[in-house]
Amino acid sequence: MKVKLHMGEWMINMGLVGLYRVFEYGRKNGIISDEYKDSVTVKPWGIELDTDVLPQLPKAYFLYLLEEYSIARRECERLDSYIEQVKKEENFKNVVSSIKKSINDTGKKVLKYFPYPSLEDVLEKLKDVKKAEHVSQLIGYINEFKTIINDQKVNEKLTLNYFKPAILRSFFGQVSFLNVAKNNLDFDGHIEEFYKSYIVPVLNDLIFEQAIETSRSSEEMNAFLETHNDYQPFKQLKREVRKKTIEEIREYVRTNINKCLLFNERVAFYNFEEMVFSPIGVAKDNAFNFSWHFDSQQPKPLSSLAKLVLLFAPIGSTIYYKSEGINEQTERRLYAGFVQTDATFAEILQKNNHFSQLKKKREPFNKIVSQLVQSVKKESEYTVDHLFFLEFFSDYDSKKTHLHYYHLPMYLAHYFKQHADKLDYIKPYDYREQFVQYVLRGADPVYVIYNYLRDCIKNERGTIGPYIAVQERHRILQFKKGVRDMSTTDKRVSALFMQGREIREAIIRSSSSEKKVTSIAYRLLNAAKAGNRKNFMDTLLRIYMSADRPISPIFLNALHERDLDFATVANAFIAGLLANQYKEEQEEVQA
Repeated sequence: MKVKLHMGEWMINMGLVGLYRVFEYGRKNGIISDEYKDSVTVKPWGIELDTDVLPQLPKAYFLYLLEEYSIARRECERLDSYIEQVKKEENFKNVVSSIKKSINDTGKKVLKYFPYPSLEDVLEKLKDVKKAEHVSQLIGYINEFKTIINDQKVNEKLTLNYFKPAILRSFFGQVSFLNVAKNNLDFDGHIEEFYKSYIVPVLNDLIFEQAIETSRSSEEMNAFLETHNDYQPFKQLKREVRKKTIEEIREYVRTNINKCLLFNERVAFYNFEEMVFSPIGVAKDNAFNFSWHFDSQQPKPLSSLAKLVLLFAPIGSTIYYKSEGINEQTERRLYAGFVQTDATFAEILQKNNHFSQLKKKREPFNKIVSQLVQSVKKESEYTVDHLFFLEFFSDYDSKKTHLHYYHLPMYLAHYFKQHADKLDYIKPYDYREQFVQYVLRGADPVYVIYNYLRDCIKNERGTIGPYIAVQERHRILQFKKGVRDMSTTDKRVSALFMQGREIREAIIRSSSSEKKVTSIAYRLLNAAKAGNRKNFMDTLLRIYMSADRPISPIFLNALHERDLDFATVANAFIAGLLANQYKEEQEEVQA
């Protein structure tokens, strides 16, 4: 039987991308038989699925995840990089500690499930590796350890234990093989549980939909329900329709069994709740504001087919770590990202594959956005205007989700196409990421710039980054207004920056100390952040008077905002005031 899986909300699109990735992986690696090679086909509106292939998907699903998150591969790559470092005597002490910690931590996990006397021996011998002349023995122990963790059963167990809580737990509750009671299942046990919990319901529901249409008598319909009596949704239905005619059974199904809110033509015996998709799902008992036909037990009906597709969402998304916060107040979290657009499914698939590749290369967000909009000339403006990124961090245990939408209107598409490379100068990396994400959310990145400048003052950073951040923020504001020629305003921003540099040199010449520059920078930044033009201009006048210099007319912008907004004027000057070692960088940027 062939069913149509139409695109819709982002979580379904994410699941469809994941389903296609698993199918392609299974087909290329011989997990899915050749006779089913055309069972999943891409259509402009989504995917056409031949249900005959469904029993083969669970094995492909887990093998895909095992390869994607292989603990053996990750540990071997880490140890290989350590080997190159530990060979240098000056690095030995620090690197050998990292090697011991890595092998000990993973080794203890292995010994928890597998008795390996040779591994116990390696862990014991590692304690005696303390000097650089022991490097050859150390490499030998590392190779022994690598052989052990590359054992198929060891890698399967460790990797299953990783991706279930770290990846899948962000998407689902304790259902099926994700329940803690199933932690002792082996690889085949996981496949069996997947099949029983997700594949069988889909097959039953699809056959039921056919039976309702084709049964010629109530006896035939009742016989069908009796045959599938072990399927919970059919038990109650069998009691309800036992004494009805076939016409009455069809009417009962039409009026009493809900349709799926994600795949409208499919019957829905389930609910869209947190155990099915925890990032935006609500527990059925707590969904007080949701009810379907005023039935509190049916808040948001969901079909078994939609439930299955959602199970592929973690594979359809791109998983990456992201630091949130600034400086010491940062927290590293695991995010899932996705590119959504109103284009065809093939384009959504292509964009998300590209997004995933770029993230694996650790490309910064500005590069990712820039590359994804390079086709802006080829696509309609409507398509680009409806392109957006979303990412979320979800913690099932604390019932908390951080969901961010990053929209890409046409003016930003044009900006990134022309100027994305300039953002490379914003360093450290975290400030660049925050700057871009503020912009994509439609928020003013000026608050990122304030924190960036404060960090530069506090830690005496000398980079071109703050000036570039100020310049690019102003360019984005101009693009939003429809202005494309930046030459005049760029010169004004550059002039303010140079004013700051000149005053810095004058202050240092007169006081022979940089501490005075730091205190002035703090005062100006506080005034700028508070939007206090009067305090900013008062401080500025005193600086110029003490340096015996006339104040430039360009600062009138700070009062009247004729050509530049106050934040641009203030921050460009402060960035120049902090400049101390990037003349060459400045010339390179201007070139």
